[in-house]
Amino acid sequence: MEELNRKWFKIVWALLLFASLTIDYIQRMSDALWAHGPVVEALDKILLWIMLPMTLLLFVLYWIGNWRVGERYFWKKLRTQAGAMFIGGGLGFLLVLVVRWCKGDAVEMSSMARATVLAIFSVVGLMLGYARYRLRKMNEE
Repeated sequence: MEELNRKWFKIVWALLLFASLTIDYIQRMSDALWAHGPVVEALDKILLWIMLPMTLLLFVLYWIGNWRVGERYFWKKLRTQAGAMFIGGGLGFLLVLVVRWCKGDAVEMSSMARATVLAIFSVVGLMLGYARYRLRKMNEE
């Protein structure tokens, strides 16, 4: 398990993940022939089948490591991270609802509405992040 904590392993994993996400994004957003060619399609599938089990394995090993530190630590980490996922999922769902409400029956949103929605959610995210930071600082003191 010590190999998973090495810097080079995390760097290689992050680079493979970035490459996989980049290729997927290019394929979704581009109509170019090279982006949908057999070589790029094969590379996308290979990276997907490498990164999916590798990410799942790292996730499981991370939680096993937390359990080995201590049962109380494990449950505290799980509670805080589950809360963060719940808040993030709720904000994502709210974002989808706001975008749907702004769009109405239109195919596209106006750039002003898009900028307004982005600004509102950016400010809310910054406020939540700052509040978490201040709360942690107060708890440390």
